[in-house]
Amino acid sequence: DFVALRTHKKTMALFLNNALQLFLLALCASITLTVYATPQVRIVGGETVDIGSAPHLVSIRYKRNASTPFSHRCSGTIYSEDIVLTTARCVIGLERQQLLIVAGSSYRSQSDGYVDLVKSIAIHPDFDIWFIDNDLALLRLEFPLSSQNVKVINPIKLAEQLPAAGSAATVAGWGAAAEYAEFEEQLQEANVRIVDTAQCKEAYGAGRISAAMLCAGGVSANGVAVDACLGDAGSALVSNGTAVGLVSWGNGCGRMGYPGVYTNLVHFNEWISSEAIVPL
Repeated sequence: DFVALRTHKKTMALFLNNALQLFLLALCASITLTVYATPQVRIVGGETVDIGSAPHLVSIRYKRNASTPFSHRCSGTIYSEDIVLTTARCVIGLERQQLLIVAGSSYRSQSDGYVDLVKSIAIHPDFDIWFIDNDLALLRLEFPLSSQNVKVINPIKLAEQLPAAGSAATVAGWGAAAEYAEFEEQLQEANVRIVDTAQCKEAYGAGRISAAMLCAGGVSANGVAVDACLGDAGSALVSNGTAVGLVSWGNGCGRMGYPGVYTNLVHFNEWISSEAIVPL
């Protein structure tokens, strides 16, 4: 009986030790996933609109190789008839032949708008993929965008100075309307407000928010956090009729206490204007 009891105790100790190891491994994996999860961007808490509400917006479509079809990857903002702005993360590592621009369409999978090719890609030289800093790219188009119907295709001016914290803004895109959801087929638009930089740093950490970023977010009438999401990267944050930022990253989608982080276009005005006139 003594031998049986001793054997039982050893078995229980081994079981508890293994269980503890499994728990610690799971805990470490959970922490790792939390720290290194890829930031995502989309429209959450918005409403369905027509492209006429955001005629500066284009769908940037991508195909992996010659045998695969083009599909929506992210959004772009029309700067001029032959220049589209987007985030560096949207296009880094891609060849221009893998991209297609569709302007003037309310839908992410249709080609009922103006279809254009990309002639060249310029990624900001200081882009930091780890911290998602200086997240900006300039696409030069093969052909000038048609300006026959400015209601659906129209460049947007860049802001010369940032709006004050609390200022109203809008953002539109075809991204998911919730975390882990599919992209929206029709364009979505949401109302947000510019978030104070100090508040944004408090949410993400002072060292995480640079001068090349700004934050915006809000809460809808029914208490849903309003934000951009996966598929919306490159969409303009519009305040007072001018583009002040581009959807860049965030902590998940529409999470309370975590505003969306945008590329600060005011910070890059000089680079954009100089890059846009670089001779080919």
